Amino acid sequence: MGGKILILEDQPLVLQTIEKALGKVGYDTTGVSGGRECVEALAVGPYDLFIADLHVPGVDTDVLCSKVRAFCPGIKFLFVSGAAAPPGMSPFLQKPFRIDDLRKTVKEILSGPQGI
Repeated sequence: MGGKILILEDQPLVLQTIEKALGKVGYDTTGVSGGRECVEALAVGPYDLFIADLHVPGVDTDVLCSKVRAFCPGIKFLFVSGAAAPPGMSPFLQKPFRIDDLRKTVKEILSGPQGI
């Protein structure tokens, strides 16, 4: 396995859990809890995958995703939230999710076509 993953999650325990779960199976993860940190981390990229909580206070997810795509043109996305997926939002995992489901979804995304 492998791949460089940027994770945006404002809940420290959830962020730590995602980083640990993916790190244990060989992914290189960088976790951030806000938009400014995310943009700073992008300067150190590139990343293969951006996992983004859709409801981080003070973050416009659409604007941030555009910035992420500008820094890392071939990046793939995985959105997570405690709420149901907005229409057309894919790939998506609803919290709480099982670690096995997270790992499976990440593996599928990274092994799929570019830019999904």
